[in-house]
Amino acid sequence: MNTYQTANQAVGVARTLSKSSACTIVVYQAGAGKYVTARPTDSVSGLVIGVFRNGYLLPSGHRA
Repeated sequence: MNTYQTANQAVGVARTLSKSSACTIVVYQAGAGKYVTARPTDSVSGLVIGVFRNGYLLPSGHRA
């Protein structure tokens, strides 16, 4: 898990990681000015911003 100051930074990293390492990355807000990128197996404590796979944001119905 890595922490970023803005949602745009976290989303950019999530897109890159999910594309380059062929994995799923979750981005969530853990507090004011604290956005986290994590793997689906990591504990998520906050508001999920998006789930990324192959460099793309997954629609909410495909996040299982």
